[in-house]
Parts: sequence; structure tokens; C-alpha cells
Amino acid sequence: MKSPKLKHALLCRILVYIVVLGGFIAPIIIVVNLKFVPEAIKVIVGIGLAVGLLVYLIKNFVLLMAMDVGLAMLHCHNTARKHFVLPKSFSEQKVEREFTRFGKEYEPSAISPRPETLRYKSNAPMTIYSSGIEKIIATYHIDFLDKSRYQLIVNSATANSKALKGKKKHCFLDKSQKSSPLNRVTVIVIYAKQVDEKLKNNLFDAVCKNGGDGFDTAVLPCVIDVEKKICTFDSMRMPYTGFQYPVKNRGIKIIRKYLFNNKFPFADSLDMLDPIKDMDPEQSLWDFWKTMKKELVSDDKNMKKRFEKMKHRDIIFEDGYIYLKWEDYGLWISVELNEELRMAAIDPIDSWDYPKSHKIAKATIKEIEILINTYFAGLGYTTKYISYE
Repeated sequence: MKSPKLKHALLCRILVYIVVLGGFIAPIIIVVNLKFVPEAIKVIVGIGLAVGLLVYLIKNFVLLMAMDVGLAMLHCHNTARKHFVLPKSFSEQKVEREFTRFGKEYEPSAISPRPETLRYKSNAPMTIYSSGIEKIIATYHIDFLDKSRYQLIVNSATANSKALKGKKKHCFLDKSQKSSPLNRVTVIVIYAKQVDEKLKNNLFDAVCKNGGDGFDTAVLPCVIDVEKKICTFDSMRMPYTGFQYPVKNRGIKIIRKYLFNNKFPFADSLDMLDPIKDMDPEQSLWDFWKTMKKELVSDDKNMKKRFEKMKHRDIIFEDGYIYLKWEDYGLWISVELNEELRMAAIDPIDSWDYPKSHKIAKATIKEIEILINTYFAGLGYTTKYISYE
């Protein structure tokens, strides 16, 4: 089948659930509603199909999760733009009036340039993944925006945001919530009468270097070219996993609500993001499904062969991943390098990947971290271990 195509990522994501669940649930419904079928047969068929569904989900869990995350990312990618054209009804005065309804206004710190408006709002958490959800809006008006002024504004807004951290305390939090991180998103609205041409050419790349992991913390600079009526910000949402709602998405919602009247003008904003590598928008869902399955099987076999050849304490760093052999076990960890800070951000170490997944002893984790730290120190990097707790 040549359709649906990946450019309709949301439809593809829905169809995956319909095909997997419907393939087992539909026969159960049909059999149950057939009056001439004995009750005993209905029960046997129903139980058989339910067990079949459970076995299928267990055996294909990794594939289904990989497809779900991949299609979710693609949907977020397809609905993002490098620039958005502001609505005709947009005016600075109107937006500033709307901002007065957001949270509470606070006096900015003396850091120059000072934001003309600094508003703070904190909501009590709904899940165990945060101890509070803080949203900050800082606005700046400038006649001419160049690279140096842009960076000064971002630094100023970030410092003011940190000064407001934990300003409002929430009551009745359980033990897990109290020990969880405080989520915070900072939206920086910059009204620029004119934008320097050098900055304008690289403005989207600049706003994407927003800081924060996107889940717990995020900084979203939003540059409004008043002359051209164009708004530039990082509009690429993060997929919602069903557990923790990313604060970056909350920031994008704020921008959409106050600057775009709750609706992004996609028809007028055609400057889409560059295609994701290895995800052709014209590829069909069914071809993508087959390719993903082949790649996962191939990757699993290649990883096993790699670990079988490696020796104790061997480390291989390749394509953003560490492969580490420890006695008869193997570990596969994601690493993100920051060339400017010379820092390696490493995913948490908690379980082995070879020969099968199971927990690593705390004493062993410490030894592994020392080994990895030494390895990256030899490459000129310091290490930082990411915590998702």
C-alpha cells in the first residue's frame, strides 16, 4: 500500500493503534455477536484472541514503542515552522494587555537590559514528576536587534527567571512530588523594530539554542520582527509520553495563546523545518513499519556481535552512543556532546543491555562512571549524567 504517507504522521500514528488493537478486538466483537455460536466457543475464542494480543504486544513492544515515538516526533516536526507570520490583528499593545492577565507581575533585577514586563505563575503539579510548574514571561522592546544585544537579553531573562525560582510554595504535595524537580519554562518576548541582517539569517538557529532539557526546564526566546510582522521561535514541540508533559510545550502554548489568538497560521507560514534524516515524508506507513522492524532486528544482532568481540572494560564511542563491556555484560548509553562547553551529557546508567536487560549494582555503576569519566577526560570533555527522576 502506498498510503497513508509519513507526511500525515498523526494519521499514521492513529492507524498503528487501530491495526494492532483492531486486528484482535474486531474478531472478538464479531464472534460475541454471532447468535448461532455456542457460549463456550465464544469464551474460548475471546480468551484465545486476548492472549494472542498480549503475546503480540510483549513480543513487539520495542518495535511498537519505537514507531510511536518516531511518528510522534515526526508529527511535532511537521507542525513546526522556522518562522510564523503574525495575524493581521496583532499589535504590541493588545498583547501587553493580555499579558497583564497572566500570573503576577514582579520587579525585575538590576541586570541590564531589564525586562519591561516580568510575570510569574506557578501551578501545583498533577503528577509525581514535578514539585511545581513555573511559567515566566519576560518582554523586551528594542529598536535594533543584533547578535550581541540578543544574547544580552537572553542572559537577562534567564537570570530574572532563576531569581523567581520557587517563589510560590505548593501545599499538600506527597513525598514523591516533594523530591521531584521544579519544572520551569521562561518565554522571552523580544519586540524588535529592526533585526540585523546577519542575525536574521541565523535567527532560527539562535532561538533553538534555548537551554534546558525541554522536559523539566526550557527557555524560549521569541523574536518579533515588528517591521516584517514575522515571529521566530523554536516551535518544535516534544512528544508527550503520557507521563510528564514537557514544559517546552507549555511555553509554545503561551506563545500561541497570546501572540496568535490560539491558532498558528500554517497556511501563511510555509517555511518548514528541514526533513528528518531517514524519514522521507513521501514514504508509506507500511514501508516504514517494515523498515523499522528490519533495522531493530539488525541492530539487535549487530549489538550482540559487538559485545561478544569486546573485552572487559572496553569502550567504543560511535554515532552518539557508548558501547561498554563489563565482564560478561554489555552497556549501551546515549551521549550528547557540547563542543562549546566541552561537556558530555550521558544518559543515566541503571541496567545492562547484553545479554539481557537487568539492573546494575550501585557499586558497579560507580566503577563504570569512573571508567567513562576517564575516557572522556582523555578526549578533553567533562561528563554530566542526566537524571530523569
